[in-house]
Amino acid sequence: MADLGRQLHEYLAQSKAATATSPSAVPAPPAAGGSQEEAGDRGGLRAWLGALNPFPPGTPPGAPVWPWTGEEDPWLLGLSRWQRLVGSGLCVLLAALCFGLAGLCVPLLLLRARKFALLWSLGSLCALGAAALLRGPARLLREPGRGALLYLGALFGTLYAALALRSTALTALGAAAQ
Repeated sequence: MADLGRQLHEYLAQSKAATATSPSAVPAPPAAGGSQEEAGDRGGLRAWLGALNPFPPGTPPGAPVWPWTGEEDPWLLGLSRWQRLVGSGLCVLLAALCFGLAGLCVPLLLLRARKFALLWSLGSLCALGAAALLRGPARLLREPGRGALLYLGALFGTLYAALALRSTALTALGAAAQ
């Protein structure tokens, strides 16, 4: 185990020497005798993440960073991080409740097809709301793919058929499209 630690420190030292000329170089961890607290202050997680690093360059260690988004969402201007996390958690709980209730309707699918499709669609809508609160709705809708647009169309079509038209056939068609 000590040999593995020594090899890791040698590799990181070589990596530091190779990236010392770049402006966004991350300092290497301390020598084998250093403590773990010193390692966290000199690179730690930031050094290990490499290209996947969600921390902006120049962010001091221990500074609070919102890793899912680098900029404020224009649609959620007044919400803090905690409010977004709590709202997302509530949306996930509502989605789980809707999916669970839809699962209870599966044995009676022929008799309660509209109720199943409505609950499943509401669960999907709540799950999308949770993702939108975490990442920001503007970021999610900035460049939607063709599949995402088809899914959203099927989702809202199912909800419209179940709530407004009250048509079991169209609701089942929308649920099948989802």
